[in-house]
Amino acid sequence: MTQRKTRRQRRVRGGSPVSIHVRTTETTYAALIVRAAAAGLSVPRYLVESGLRDTDTGWSLRQQRWWAERLDTAETRLIRIGTNLNQIATVANSTGHLPPGLPAALDYLAASLDRLRTVLEAVDPADSSQEESP
Repeated sequence: MTQRKTRRQRRVRGGSPVSIHVRTTETTYAALIVRAAAAGLSVPRYLVESGLRDTDTGWSLRQQRWWAERLDTAETRLIRIGTNLNQIATVANSTGHLPPGLPAALDYLAASLDRLRTVLEAVDPADSSQEESP
């Protein structure tokens, strides 16, 4: 199994000229270290992302990026299957026979749509536009 490389934070052009200094108790600092490590962030980055949490969703910037990556993966899968189904349709129209790869392509499409539904439901379970039509 391959491990994903953790991405470094993008650098701000010209650097980050403003620094913030926070004084805290040893107990609070220890709790911050644990929470930052669980989030895969440094303590300063954890504090920044926690402070910039979206007030509507409560998501940190890291969570927003994580979900954007999931949506991008689902979109990529749908683009690929669309290309394959288009090629299969071209062959079927020109020969009059269904290619043997059609069942596998349809299975892949169903799996991709299931993945997309799962992601969308997790992003906003209250969104009524995701409900299947009767």
